[in-house]
Amino acid sequence: MNYMISSCLLVIVKGNGSQLKKEKSVVMWYQIREYRDSDYSAVREVYSTGFREHVGAVYVHTLRQHWVQAVLLGLYLLFILFSASLLASLLCLGGVLLAGRLAVQYFFEQGVRLGLREDLQDIQASYMQPGQVSCFWVAESKGSVVGTVALLPCLEEPGAWELKRISVKKEFRGKGLAKALCWTALTFAASHEVHRVVLFTSLVQSDAHKLYHKMGFHREEEFVWPSLPARLVNFLVFKYARKVMCDED
Repeated sequence: MNYMISSCLLVIVKGNGSQLKKEKSVVMWYQIREYRDSDYSAVREVYSTGFREHVGAVYVHTLRQHWVQAVLLGLYLLFILFSASLLASLLCLGGVLLAGRLAVQYFFEQGVRLGLREDLQDIQASYMQPGQVSCFWVAESKGSVVGTVALLPCLEEPGAWELKRISVKKEFRGKGLAKALCWTALTFAASHEVHRVVLFTSLVQSDAHKLYHKMGFHREEEFVWPSLPARLVNFLVFKYARKVMCDED
């Protein structure tokens, strides 16, 4: 089944024919459709760009950790002690902060590569196999892929399906596109008698949290991402869940 969704709102038209003509004149600036092989590079680019946008927020989160602040203060005092120069100490501390930013960026790049090597390595095999209750969708505007969403069985919770790869290009956000993408996946889930959908998101994606709450998801669990760097900075991941009704639309 190929889902095609536009940005036009469904309305009950009351009045004369001129109002009907006005409603028909609404410009459809995007459509949501199933993934094609020709979308491969664009999908991977949307994912990579969206993932990297959170580097700054994670760096700030890292600096807020008490042990990080204690280490920075200790290093600053050591620099003053050995250099006897306030300016030189500040320059050294600036170098440490820059190194920290580069370290966060490095670990983010590892995360990007991990995603590109997993389900996004072969999107057709991961999501589009005949007889498999899974799918990958793209939002297209003027011939360009501007957003993505996917759904497949959840490995961490048998019997549930996972909403994944929810991403919208920065310049197209705030227009309801992410919500439309999610509804596309939920409608697909309902039509295939999926009763429970989960998703995982990090503590820095606050705007996404608001969207999920509005769409009926509730936070069920939080945990620290299972890697040494994530444990060092207490990088939390949240699990959201939602029941799917058969009349979802």
